[in-house]
Amino acid sequence: MMPAYAFRGNDHVISCVEGRLAEAGFSRQEDVEGADYLLTYCTTMTEAEDLYFGEDGLLGLLAEDAIVLDLSPTTPNFAAEMNAVVTVSGFKMVTAPLVVKDKVAADALARENLRTFCFGEDGSVQAARSCLEALYAEVEEVASAGAAQLARSAITIQDSAQMVSAVESLALFKSARSGMSIADTSGVEVEACSPEAQAMLDAVAQKRFNGTYTVEMMMSELSSVLMAADDHELILPQVESAFHLLELLAVIGGAEKSPAALSLVYGSDRDGDAYGLDWSRADALYADRSGASADEDDEGYDSFEDEDEYLDDMFGTSSGYSSN
Repeated sequence: MMPAYAFRGNDHVISCVEGRLAEAGFSRQEDVEGADYLLTYCTTMTEAEDLYFGEDGLLGLLAEDAIVLDLSPTTPNFAAEMNAVVTVSGFKMVTAPLVVKDKVAADALARENLRTFCFGEDGSVQAARSCLEALYAEVEEVASAGAAQLARSAITIQDSAQMVSAVESLALFKSARSGMSIADTSGVEVEACSPEAQAMLDAVAQKRFNGTYTVEMMMSELSSVLMAADDHELILPQVESAFHLLELLAVIGGAEKSPAALSLVYGSDRDGDAYGLDWSRADALYADRSGASADEDDEGYDSFEDEDEYLDDMFGTSSGYSSN
């Protein structure tokens, strides 16, 4: 009999990986009861907490020998606590956060583009090995659930820095070139200084603004990094800046686009319009920051009344992370 799994969380993620799980011999079922595996990917820790430990939490539904695999980005502290509670409840738990190598690839969630750092107690990783290897091209076991999320966070920080710097250097280059003669800029192009920057520049040049790894997913990763930093009273200005750029892109309609769409934030209104972005949403949401009055009839991003409500709904926290 084929091992069965149930999934809870972000439907976009499972839609990208369920085909290869089927090819590897796993069948998906809707009910958690009786499933051999429970896979979860949540974009907020509030969602994960409610999912597992809420009034109708999943732990009350799982079969006794079920294996839990959480693919979500969380803080190291949250991952450690979650692993402890699930394990004490008598289930096998594997923390295996999704790590995307090329975040702007057209099929960024393809197996060969994914890796994970994972942890599980008492042979849990080995028991889930076949499922992990169906999801990820690279599976690296680490010493704790917190270490898995910390390793993922380190990559998130560096990737975001390289990607944003590539977009900003391109924006400056285009703006400066428009005011200079062709002779002044002949033979000069933006030169990438890392593979991540090169991937971003290539995606922008090819206008690949849609992909399976989304702005929402990247914001979720950065949000968990900022909350982890807050746990240790640490300020990460570069990460905050990257988050706020993505926040702006999400507000104007780019939450489901590839992070390469960040380049559109620096472009003209016409460029944004061509890809479904609406700057009037930002005008309404940021009006109180500049002292301007917003149009009372403009509801902003979908039906959210203001930016903090949008961020609370999406990430379980507002945009003001660093309080020290």
